[in-house]
Amino acid sequence: MAYGARRGGKGPGEIGLSDVFGLALSGGAGVLAALLTDYNQKGEASALFQINEWVVGAGSALGFGDVPLWAIMLGLIAIGAGSVFYFQPITRPAAFAQGFGLLAAVMTAVPANVAGGLMAPKGDAFVEPAVAAPDADTPVAEATYQIATARIVTVQDDSRQPAYALRLTVNFPNGAPKDFDAALRRGSVRGRLHNEGSKESFDLFRTAGGEVDLKGKVLTILAGVPARADSATLWVRLEVEGYVIEEQSAKAVLGAPLDWSVTMRPSRTPLFVQRLGRSYWF
Repeated sequence: MAYGARRGGKGPGEIGLSDVFGLALSGGAGVLAALLTDYNQKGEASALFQINEWVVGAGSALGFGDVPLWAIMLGLIAIGAGSVFYFQPITRPAAFAQGFGLLAAVMTAVPANVAGGLMAPKGDAFVEPAVAAPDADTPVAEATYQIATARIVTVQDDSRQPAYALRLTVNFPNGAPKDFDAALRRGSVRGRLHNEGSKESFDLFRTAGGEVDLKGKVLTILAGVPARADSATLWVRLEVEGYVIEEQSAKAVLGAPLDWSVTMRPSRTPLFVQRLGRSYWF
């Protein structure tokens, strides 16, 4: 049998309604494959999140509500399915490749949704007191203390960038991920902070001078959030496997350290399912 004899192509006028439906499905499947590839390879930097942010921004201006991530995916798949009427592939493999290539081009054009790092809080906004060691008479086996020294987080005096001092305490009732660094690499732990006033977003775990400390079930983040005004509304979104995705806000004021506590709520719903139902506006 000659090469290409099984490609199943039809000439103009021979393609019926069922053929067009099959080609549209193949085009949509190509878009879905490209979406999953981009999402799995880039994780939080996936262009899918950036598109969601743009759509939510446009929808807010037009009076629409928040648009969840699954709706963005369905919209892109629909575009891929409809694109067969423009490009007019005549085989399903060609329609699949056309849909995949179309979304690959879109993902290349969309900038990566990567947030910057947090700076250190200015001055002595937060001081961690030393923990006294037990008496010498206390048996070592019964000692439950951790040696610590007073620590003052500072930045260079010549820094002119004003910042809100932030101490974010995250409580994990069922315990934090055992290997936090590995969880960050896998994407099963993510965290973002957003300044509503300046429209800037920051990665809670990508610091540029801030500090992240995990002790038992408590995660503490000391950081400075770049300020453009005397006060601002800050938002945080925390995504941790085994817990509900938390999105909360608090008011920050220059010169008044913000001590913010968030308690995660346990959940059995897989994190990727929760993400599909959320609207990523920052």
